[in-house]
Amino acid sequence: MLSSVMKVISAALSVYMILIIIRIFLTWFKGNTNTKAIQILVSIVDPYLDIFRKITWLRAGSFDFSAIVGMMIIGLLVQMTSSIAQTGTFTALMFVSYIIYALWSFLSFILDILVIMMVVRLISTFITKKSHQIWFIVDNILNNVMSRILGIFTSKPLPFKQALAICGVTLFAVRMALYYGIAYLMMFLNSL
Repeated sequence: MLSSVMKVISAALSVYMILIIIRIFLTWFKGNTNTKAIQILVSIVDPYLDIFRKITWLRAGSFDFSAIVGMMIIGLLVQMTSSIAQTGTFTALMFVSYIIYALWSFLSFILDILVIMMVVRLISTFITKKSHQIWFIVDNILNNVMSRILGIFTSKPLPFKQALAICGVTLFAVRMALYYGIAYLMMFLNSL
């Protein structure tokens, strides 16, 4: 009985996640958003996403990570309900493992985005000398991160290219160290 209920809940949550993804894609396009279907989608998905939009630290400049966190939580619930549906049980250790994995997924995504932005920005400094509006936005985001990272190593200002290189390598090293640390932690938890 429990297995069947969890299968239905997992399927419903999976459908809801698809609706969230569709809603996110629709925000990227400037078309007619007043159709009946889109209004129904908005009324179903936006109340959930609004919970995360209220969390101010999920926004960095023009980037809004609230939908990603909302999807991460739905994904976590899908994993938990699927696990219960398959095994018929759910333990506190499984819950801790899922939480660690979800947090790591979000953190690794942020680190990957930052490293990619730093690499692209560093390459752009060699390609063109002209300043473009997009680089102003990227620089505003990266300068906050870079000042914190560079504060660990030095209090002296560094040339922008050098700062980008140091911060990109540092973030990549931190990401890889965390990756292996989380992998060993998950192996340890699964062996219990």
